[in-house]
Amino acid sequence: MAGVSAAMSAYLFTHPDVNDFFSSLQGLPKKEIGAKTQAYLDANPQIRADLDGIRQPSTDFRARCGLVQRPLAPGVV
Repeated sequence: MAGVSAAMSAYLFTHPDVNDFFSSLQGLPKKEIGAKTQAYLDANPQIRADLDGIRQPSTDFRARCGLVQRPLAPGVV
């Protein structure tokens, strides 16, 4: 999981627009975070694909262990 965290950190560092978006969600209610994140990722399919790719090792690990995959943000698949 450390590799996923490192890759996500590097991605957000090299994509300040994405980092700014996710930083802007801090302190919002979970429902609002979910709705805003879903809308952002729907409008930016390449960013969704990038983030899904970064998270894939975590997804695979959780699937092998029978654990529920955590969403990128509350309410976001």
